[in-house]
Amino acid sequence: MMKKLNTIDLFAGAGGLSLGFIKTGCFNIKAAVEFDKHAAETYAKNHEGVEILQEDAAEISFVEKIQNKYGKVDVVIGGPPCQGFSNANRQKNGLVSGNNQLVQHYVRAIEELDPTAFVLENVKTLESSKHFFFVCDDNIDEVLRLNIPTREERIAICSGEEPTAFAVGVLQYIDQLERYRMSAKGYTALCTLLKFSKIQKRAEEYIKEQNKKVTKLIDSWDSLHEHFWNADWEKFFKDSKDVISKFVNDQQDYNAYYERIKVLVEVERALERLHELKNNAIDYRQQRTERSITAIADTFSVKDYLEYKFDSLEYAINMKILNAANFGVPQTRERFIMIGIKKEIAGAQEIRLPLPLLQEEQFNTVRDAIEDLEKVETSIQANAPKIPVKEKGTSQLASLLCTENFICNHIVTDTGETAKKRFKALGQGENFHNLDKSLKDSYSLPERTQNTIYLRLEYDKPSGTVVNVRKSMWIHPTLDRALSVREAARLQSFTDKTIFCGPKNSQYQQVGNAVPPLLGQAIAECLLEQLGVKSESSLVEELRNEKQQYRVSI
Repeated sequence: MMKKLNTIDLFAGAGGLSLGFIKTGCFNIKAAVEFDKHAAETYAKNHEGVEILQEDAAEISFVEKIQNKYGKVDVVIGGPPCQGFSNANRQKNGLVSGNNQLVQHYVRAIEELDPTAFVLENVKTLESSKHFFFVCDDNIDEVLRLNIPTREERIAICSGEEPTAFAVGVLQYIDQLERYRMSAKGYTALCTLLKFSKIQKRAEEYIKEQNKKVTKLIDSWDSLHEHFWNADWEKFFKDSKDVISKFVNDQQDYNAYYERIKVLVEVERALERLHELKNNAIDYRQQRTERSITAIADTFSVKDYLEYKFDSLEYAINMKILNAANFGVPQTRERFIMIGIKKEIAGAQEIRLPLPLLQEEQFNTVRDAIEDLEKVETSIQANAPKIPVKEKGTSQLASLLCTENFICNHIVTDTGETAKKRFKALGQGENFHNLDKSLKDSYSLPERTQNTIYLRLEYDKPSGTVVNVRKSMWIHPTLDRALSVREAARLQSFTDKTIFCGPKNSQYQQVGNAVPPLLGQAIAECLLEQLGVKSESSLVEELRNEKQQYRVSI
């Protein structure tokens, strides 16, 4: 019997990728790294014998914690979070995403452990221009040494004539930004006020609902800034207290209030951007007009970084966007997958990724995955006990997923009356935008709501990409209730044996973040074939039935 390949799983989450690799019988998962305590608990519960390192991957010495303990690591798998940067969404996204840095720590693990092969899973947009690193003091030597291509990125620091006139004054005090920035709580409160103030009615409702918070902000106004870079900004900021108070207390002069909030946030946001550029040692050029301040910095794409870095580490690689539905998952989930194999092992062969096993007309559906749960009562308790199973699903997919004589995690969000009315009003395939106007009035900008919000699933199609379906308020195809954690897990191709731990929202989040185990299995079998190892599993055989003809993965 062949010795199993020593494997570690980084950014392991609930362990979907590991489950797919374990299914082949050829990988021995020695350790998994997962910082989130609830996801780590879930992983531990479903992967007996695997050491869970609930640590920050950015702080781990992989040699000390893993190689010195378990010996040579043959394979590294994992999906480091990677956040794209959008200048249009700068209120939420920082310039330098801590998540993006985790990609570099995944690469560091490969560099330290020197495995025979690795698999990197990520968002399908990883190849896009939104995913990049800034050239800074910490990486410029490596960028030059590897000759990684760079390009200029323009970052809007400030826009609008009045905000720009105020913000330009602080540019001569770049080394003292900490002195002039507003307190973090104050800045957050201002951003929240702006968010709910774009429509007068919504602004009035928010102030009424959150009167204590808004009053507290006004009462603490004089302490939000200790120092000002010039008299004009000091006067504008201090006068803003009266403008905001007047609207809050008397609900008059909405336009003056809203315009004041916009300028305050834009100027404070400019300080946040400038501080982040300085704090991360990013070299940039300034471009100014009367209506804007722009920073121009050199960047390099995450995709280019991975290609050039792995080539320097002597790996042959290939990457591709895979759709989980092509591998039996009842969900159209597209993910970026990269496989790397040491050049001395790969030889002249081109690295391959699995070919589709199912075509669109053969995809498994929501019905295949969850119809058998339609009559099973749900609970709103995160720690609800197991439910005995009286009848199991009859579909080919159900035969793979319905592995137990009980159901766990068949829990749902505790739905309010407004949400229930929305549930009842929507048919299969419909979403928030199909609602009557009267059922949208709690949203400040309903026209900007995503199509995945309040989505009622269609039984006879695969679902869309499963995220945190509690936050998205996904609805059961035929019942007027939210989708349960277990149902979401089925859509991700987790078997009923997998039990999720932690609070309800964490369970939903773990499911949404996971790699579908069936997709993981397809990738694992494809990797084994290229390493000359015979898998004990065959996904193509598991998915085959007399009604369908499939292509064999090569």
